[in-house]
Amino acid sequence: MILDRLILTNFGAYAGEQEAVLTPDDGKPIILFGGMNGGGKTTLLDSIQLGLYGSRARLSNRGKMGYQAYLAECINRGADPATGASIAIEFHRTVEGVSRDFRVQRSWRLRNEKMVESVSVTQDDKEHHGLTNHWDETVDSWLPASISHLFFFDGEQIKDLAEGKHAAEIIGTALHSLLGLDLVDRLETDLKVFESRKRKETLDHQAELRVKQAEEEWEHLNQKFEQILEEEGQLNNQVHLARKRLIRAEEKFEQDGGELFLKHKELEAEEATLEQKKVELEGKLRDLSAGTLPLSLVKVLLSELEEQAKQEKKIHHAKVLSEELEARDDEVVKLLSSESIDESIIKKISKTLLKNREDTKRQANSETLLDSEEHFVTEANHLRNTILPTLETEASTLLQEIESTDESLAQIQSEIERVPDEDQILEVQSTLNLARKDYEERNALLQELRLRKEALSRQVEAAQKRLEKVQQEETASLDHQNVKERLLLHSSKVRNTLNEFRVRIIKKHSKKIERLMLDSFQALLRKSALISNLTIDPVDFSVTLYDRHGEPLPFDRLSAGERQLLATALLWGLARASGRPVPTIIDTPLGRLDSSHRKHLIERYFPNASHQVLLLSTDEEIVGGYHQSISPFVTRSFHLEHDEILGSTSVKSGYFPQHETAI
Repeated sequence: MILDRLILTNFGAYAGEQEAVLTPDDGKPIILFGGMNGGGKTTLLDSIQLGLYGSRARLSNRGKMGYQAYLAECINRGADPATGASIAIEFHRTVEGVSRDFRVQRSWRLRNEKMVESVSVTQDDKEHHGLTNHWDETVDSWLPASISHLFFFDGEQIKDLAEGKHAAEIIGTALHSLLGLDLVDRLETDLKVFESRKRKETLDHQAELRVKQAEEEWEHLNQKFEQILEEEGQLNNQVHLARKRLIRAEEKFEQDGGELFLKHKELEAEEATLEQKKVELEGKLRDLSAGTLPLSLVKVLLSELEEQAKQEKKIHHAKVLSEELEARDDEVVKLLSSESIDESIIKKISKTLLKNREDTKRQANSETLLDSEEHFVTEANHLRNTILPTLETEASTLLQEIESTDESLAQIQSEIERVPDEDQILEVQSTLNLARKDYEERNALLQELRLRKEALSRQVEAAQKRLEKVQQEETASLDHQNVKERLLLHSSKVRNTLNEFRVRIIKKHSKKIERLMLDSFQALLRKSALISNLTIDPVDFSVTLYDRHGEPLPFDRLSAGERQLLATALLWGLARASGRPVPTIIDTPLGRLDSSHRKHLIERYFPNASHQVLLLSTDEEIVGGYHQSISPFVTRSFHLEHDEILGSTSVKSGYFPQHETAI
């Protein structure tokens, strides 16, 4: 099935006639809708489900409301109820090897204070009375309403699956529909009714009274259970809406600087700490500068001074030596003369010694400037090569720390400057507090209701068992088996067989479904080592994950992002298991996923979810780099432009103006 066109007339927030062409191009399966929160995205998803399934549709805000009342609420406030509203869905699909064009139009209007609904179906532009008269059966043969939530879903359904609380319920419902087990369930219920009638026919008055009391107890509890289910649906919708209001209030609070306002005292304390740190660092630098460190500025002069000291040391040594050389040389000449050495040689030696004495005297007579101590050269060398480099390193480290502190201080001061005034943020904070309180109260009521539902469910089950026990006891007390008893016996056997059949058929097909779910999750996350296996219990439909060592892995061991990807993979795996070529429609597809997990869905899921994918995004989801990544797979985009004053939404070509790119 390919959706080609959606036409809404005075439906919900969509005033007048609004039209969107949905046919995708080859290789570009995505049709992208952008709309602000409250701008009509969920209404668009509801319109497709309502158009296809009518009163059987899974709708976001119907709750406990009757179908007629819901249709009345769906007429645009600016439209005449007598004119009413309508939804037209055009699509094509292959029937017996031939592509056929279909159009289903569902319209309703107020007549004689009653909402009148009509459905018409055309095939290849010709009215088809057979399809019109049997539309519910026809659409269920293509896509049963009971599994439509595998293809048409929103962030709330992903949230329920991700939390793991309702995963078994959602998966169980889907498996029953995919495997046709809803027929088995209906047959089992019919058999119980049949058995109840037959037992009544065979009982005496007292036995009949006991059975009747057990039946009344069961019916009373069952009615209470049905009532609590309706209350849960209504309250769940209220929690969903309260959560959306809370998210909008949180976003508004953050945009207006609320988070900065809440931590402004922390920012001021951090500013004071940084300023104190800077003062301490600058004090240390001043202490260094007050000592020997400034000499590092005259290193060349220090080197020259050291060299001068070395030369003067040599002059000093020459002065001491020159006084001793003459006496030494006389001793040498006398010694040579006493040894009968040739006179010419003695003269040469005397001449050489004289020249040496004269050189030493000249050096000794050189001018001195420093007259430094003997150890001055060693100290000057230690200062230049050891002390000053150490001080320079300390000073450089201090300067770097001061620079880093200045940067941190500037950043903190910039945030402090952006802190809004208390009067400015007070109203936004009050709105946020009310929204949070409302959400928490409604959610607490919902959790309390679910606890009551679980307790009541156990009571219903216990009452059912008591009823069956009473029926069986009274039937067994009869002395003779008759035809009715044999019927009861065989009926009971059939029910047992159906139960065994149900478990076996689920076991037979669950392996394929488990594999598809696991493949979908690993394709999304690309962490093949994180989960090595996934199983579905054939009785209670609970999902068990296994790590790389084959050990059970609880849901809560996964990160929030990984749980949402797992929830998406479960729906994707079930949709693939259905084998039905049906479009996928996702409202608020990214929710509160972090950037890394958003990237996984953008690149790995949306382009491959189906041959046609309708994405209904806010202005904070598929934007920027995500929009660029998905653009090659987008055939066309629409902007759901909401007029706050008129309270109506129009479907415009293009995307959010600030995120518009060529597609």
